[in-house]
Amino acid sequence: MDDSVDTSVPLTTSDFQMKYIPLPCDFDVHYPEARIKELLEAFVGKIAGRKAEETKTSQTTTAAGRKRPLEETVVQAWADMNEEFNLFRGYIFHRSQNTPEVGDKKHLKVDATLIAESDKEKIIEGTPNWALSRFPIEFKRGGCEWDPFDDRDGHDVESPAITRRHVRGQLMSYARKVCSYQHRTKLLQLFINGEEFRMLHWDRSGLAFTPAINYLESVDNMRLLLQFLYGFVFLDDCTQGLDHTAVPLSKESCGWKRMEVLGLASRTDLAHEDRDLPPDFEPPAGFTLPSADASESPLFDAGHLHRDPTEVCDPSLDHKTLRPDVTPVWKYMRELFHQSITSDYPRYSITVGGRRFLVGKPVFEANGMVSRGTRGYIALDWETQRFVFLKDAWRPFYDGVEKEGDVLSKLNKEGVTNVPTLIVHGDVCERDGTEQETETSKLSPAYRVEKPPPVAIKQRKIIPLRTSRPTTAVARSAQEVSTDIRVAPLPASAPAVGDPFTMASSSDKASRGVKRPAHGGSADESRRPGSGIRHLVHYRIVVAEVCLPSTAFTSGRTWATVVFECLQAHQGAYEMCKIVHRDISVGNMLILPTLLFGSEGDIIAVIWSGILTDWELAKDVGVVFARQPERTGTWQFMSLRCLMYPTLPVTIPDELESFFHSLLYNAVRFLVHNFSNIHTFIHNYFDDTSPDSNLVPSTPQAKEASITEGRIKFKGKALKFGGRDLHPMNELVERLLDLFRARYRVSRWETEQETAWVAQDDALPPIPPPADAPAKGWSARFKQRSTRQPQSELRSPVVDPLRPTERDIQLAASLQTHDAVLDIFEELVRKEGVWPDNDTVADRLHGYRQAPPVLPSTGRPAKQARTAPVGGLFVPLAEAGRNLFLGMNVDASSN
Repeated sequence: MDDSVDTSVPLTTSDFQMKYIPLPCDFDVHYPEARIKELLEAFVGKIAGRKAEETKTSQTTTAAGRKRPLEETVVQAWADMNEEFNLFRGYIFHRSQNTPEVGDKKHLKVDATLIAESDKEKIIEGTPNWALSRFPIEFKRGGCEWDPFDDRDGHDVESPAITRRHVRGQLMSYARKVCSYQHRTKLLQLFINGEEFRMLHWDRSGLAFTPAINYLESVDNMRLLLQFLYGFVFLDDCTQGLDHTAVPLSKESCGWKRMEVLGLASRTDLAHEDRDLPPDFEPPAGFTLPSADASESPLFDAGHLHRDPTEVCDPSLDHKTLRPDVTPVWKYMRELFHQSITSDYPRYSITVGGRRFLVGKPVFEANGMVSRGTRGYIALDWETQRFVFLKDAWRPFYDGVEKEGDVLSKLNKEGVTNVPTLIVHGDVCERDGTEQETETSKLSPAYRVEKPPPVAIKQRKIIPLRTSRPTTAVARSAQEVSTDIRVAPLPASAPAVGDPFTMASSSDKASRGVKRPAHGGSADESRRPGSGIRHLVHYRIVVAEVCLPSTAFTSGRTWATVVFECLQAHQGAYEMCKIVHRDISVGNMLILPTLLFGSEGDIIAVIWSGILTDWELAKDVGVVFARQPERTGTWQFMSLRCLMYPTLPVTIPDELESFFHSLLYNAVRFLVHNFSNIHTFIHNYFDDTSPDSNLVPSTPQAKEASITEGRIKFKGKALKFGGRDLHPMNELVERLLDLFRARYRVSRWETEQETAWVAQDDALPPIPPPADAPAKGWSARFKQRSTRQPQSELRSPVVDPLRPTERDIQLAASLQTHDAVLDIFEELVRKEGVWPDNDTVADRLHGYRQAPPVLPSTGRPAKQARTAPVGGLFVPLAEAGRNLFLGMNVDASSN
């Protein structure tokens, strides 16, 4: 499990059975001793018989010299046993080891799975049928090298052996695929390795598994296998992990048929490219801009739609007339919705806050099984019959962490512009009203029931980059670590970075316990199984805006304007609500086409506005304790200071620097410039996290050099945008870099002065205070000393060339507010006649693959990532967004 280190927990068979697959009371009646013996003999006979048939082709032997069966032999033996003895009552043993789903680029083919007999008519023969899978089963030929876990005493359960890691990756890929097609809270999985089996339980926090048991060795072991299989078929849907708040739609349902109608192209839809409009322009009837207070559709009272979208209907009989009544929208919205319902993904009616939303395939989906599992949908709000955006995720559960919807509610209430409009949000609950939460997290060695107090920010420890983003396989040597830039040192009480078990976090419910203890985490504990597990709660949020990704811009001026307007949103949130975003990235800045109204109320243009989204990591500046232990932000766009000192709180200058890195990322990716190949540059500036000797990620060298020197330079060449003519992006980048260079120059100088005084104090013998001197007197004296100027005779008469100028000091101070950066953006984006129209190119990152992360447990690189380049949760739309716009571009005179 390369993307989720230390998230596997071994359980005894009895504990696993008690927690996840209770034994039905009639097991002994259905499986008496004689029948178990019969099944054991039959299993042994079928596997032995098939082994004999393949002896001439199989060269694989055990340590004892016995022939091992081929994988196909084991699979066929199980298929024969199920056909003869009906091992899975009520389920179909479906084999699919040869053919992947149509369109699956990864060509995943699980060996077998259980599918409910009620879904028999939906099965596509030979393929995995991920949307129907209830119980995936993976087979291997046998032997410890094919066992994904090493649960012997003194060994790492997540063995670094290549073959074992590969099998773990397979199991995770299959689990993720099922959870991608379905809406699940967990998943049970069976692993058969020759003559041994393991039961697995997945959720978004991690994996629990049983010991490897030889089911052909004894009657007792065969009984245990049958208990698990018999227990599974008696589990209800929710206990198997199906989410009851997401109801599949049948093709005969009212909701399915309505989605078909709304997915068709409509002549009344409005073209979304930015353009001036003719004086007599009128929007199509019914077209409205995003709003949280849309009224219920009149189609329900008129009898044209059922209020329950899952209800089966015949429009010719159940409704008065078959009326499409399609509300006009931007063309890209209808196209994105159409794409989401034309795949082989099932369609669901999802409940959020008592309202129903219909969805198909997600427009983006986070990678990995052990993750937050974030998925975004273009959803149909069934009540209003409008398209909205729905995000489904598993949020980290920590004290003091506000839900994203609560943050948006504050921003909307105060009138902050260029942020999403909240419709509804909330934690997803079970039928008994309790929140859907991860179960594996309760197996973590750090899980506790008590509730420790929150830990001050300067006292917390931060996990070295675990979920932020990939690291490289090669560490920089100590000699290569730059000492040219320093910020104020951490307080003496601040612990070293990297111990994940001295980080506090608590729960508001004692029954949930605590993911991280405040004290008592030892070095040994940090390597115990499950030490990387987080406690997560299922959460959904719906907003009115359906946006394009930031990569859809078609000119440098548009991209600069999008960033400018997201900066305005950030300023409004800070000044009006005292909230900082803390995760500025290209993926969290979106594009929303909107109508521009003139002074007389007439519509004069279609413009593209920037929307700053994903406020889930936002924090009130008044909160003085660390709310969650993980590193905050997206690695590629974090400020240099935050990368170097992740224990320090995120400040306004840090956020402004993140906006700059985001601006640069998309600019070098899509604008005309003089760098011939940016793959290496992107790696060295954004993605590189070469670990130090302690495997703690260090700052990217190119980013550090650029920010501290005040210019973007790579392989001896300075970055220049545009062709022979000067491009405004050059001035924008240069002036912003001037601010950040001054910040770090001043910071470095102040740090050096503090260091000089500390060295001087250490050289002098301590003077004891008078016996009657009050303690507060010494505090005042130390405070006074810290502000006095160094004595001239203790300093070199040579003027330090690195000493900041008065201008540097003023520029650095200007970053304490948004004004200086906003003024630069506003001046340049509003300049007329200087921005070229045709300054974009095709995505230069096409085919780029990020370097694999180094696993802290082994120091070795993980499997190379197969994901698209970084860009936030809209990564899958990074290229599609631009192609969608360019492919749908229409004449500017059209509506």
